[in-house]
Amino acid sequence: MFQAFGVHGPELTPVADLVIDVALVVLAFGFLITAPRSTRYDAALLGTMVVAVTALRVFMQPLPNVQPVTVAALLVGAQLGARRGVAFAILVTLLSNMLIGDGWWTLFQAAGWSLVAVLGSRLSLIKNGDFNHGQLYLAAIGSAFLFGFIASLSILTPAMSWTDFVIYLAHGIPFDTLHALGNLAFAVWFGPFVYRHLGGLESSNTFEESVVEHHVING
Repeated sequence: MFQAFGVHGPELTPVADLVIDVALVVLAFGFLITAPRSTRYDAALLGTMVVAVTALRVFMQPLPNVQPVTVAALLVGAQLGARRGVAFAILVTLLSNMLIGDGWWTLFQAAGWSLVAVLGSRLSLIKNGDFNHGQLYLAAIGSAFLFGFIASLSILTPAMSWTDFVIYLAHGIPFDTLHALGNLAFAVWFGPFVYRHLGGLESSNTFEESVVEHHVING
């Protein structure tokens, strides 16, 4: 399964790499299928979001640890719910890593951004229909360190001591700080735009649910 040990964790054999990617795709679509029903327009809108954020991550890859996915995952989770947020996080991780480097670490990056999306769905980023800027800024900063810790778990092996792992985490603090600053910039500059972009999908779902409830209750 493992061929060697690299900077981001063990390098997988092609077969193992394929198995992990297929499993993540199945998991992502499983979350989409079990999420509240949506129209084709909604699916296209979410798909556009996945492609746009994937392209942005690939384009910004030369910048050290600037990750536009984190703030996007927070907002998708906040507006579209945890299940769609997790599916979004997995798909963006898979698509972007196919271009910038796929491997064992993909599992941990997908898990990290999925947890960020779930966190977004639990926080009051959208309150009474209004965009909570301050809460988003705090979540954007904190989620950078949360994601950094989870992604770093890919480096763990039975031969590594906890002391070595703590030292590895300490060396990563400057990069996590850059991630946090990048998140804050994305939240300030692009947060309102993403909020409005996803508002159409959210409104569509709310309208559809109200129509269904009306017909069920009133017969």
